[in-house]
Amino acid sequence: MTREFIREEEDGSTTTTTAIEMDGVFKTHSHKGPAIVNKEQEIKEYYTYGVNVSKEVWEKKKKLS
Repeated sequence: MTREFIREEEDGSTTTTTAIEMDGVFKTHSHKGPAIVNKEQEIKEYYTYGVNVSKEVWEKKKKLS
């Protein structure tokens, strides 16, 4: 089960975090792109099952699945 969490930052921008539920625990993860996104702050972070990875590593893992 995948869910999106939205948080308003102090500067008024919005951060969206995508997470997957594993054994009752949510881990930051996205199959479609960056798991953490804030367009105003230009943040894009890639995660695989809770582990922060570079965009290049994420793209390689995506091709393998």
